[in-house]
Amino acid sequence: MQTIDNSLFQVSVDENGAKMAQLVSLTDQFDYLGEQESEEGMALAFPVIDQDNNWASKLPWTVVDKGDTRVSLTLIDTPESYKHFPYHFEVMTTYALEGNQVNISFYLKNSSNKELPFSLGFVLPTSWQSESQVNKITLTNKEHGIEIASTDFKLNADNDRVTAFTGELTLEPKNSCKFALNLTLK
Repeated sequence: MQTIDNSLFQVSVDENGAKMAQLVSLTDQFDYLGEQESEEGMALAFPVIDQDNNWASKLPWTVVDKGDTRVSLTLIDTPESYKHFPYHFEVMTTYALEGNQVNISFYLKNSSNKELPFSLGFVLPTSWQSESQVNKITLTNKEHGIEIASTDFKLNADNDRVTAFTGELTLEPKNSCKFALNLTLK
């Protein structure tokens, strides 16, 4: 488990799946993810196109950069993953705290000599009330709130969860792309 913090919040990221396991307000010790009573935390999915093989949860992630307020983990294809998903790839996920925001960035590199089909996403279980707007979902409970915003992901709140997915995309050989998601805590 990797932990980052600033004067307002502490975030714990599990190397197994690079998922955010805890998001704690240091002022009142409230865990924004703790009320969900789920071991999922904020889970990542890659490539969503291959539903049977979510490599984000099956392959090992490696911490490649760590500071007080940020942590970056990378996921690289293996010979076993290549048998089921015949592409060479690298995914880097970075969690960074800036004031009352958690900025989550995703970097995907296609190391193959062919187009890489993919979809990238995350799932956040929640029982909070939600309000959806274009590129933004606001979650509230009695005393706290989270605003989830992105222009890179399609955001959706239903069935006691928030999902953010890119849709089915392709990445040209030897190219890379970036995606970002922002959580503002209230």
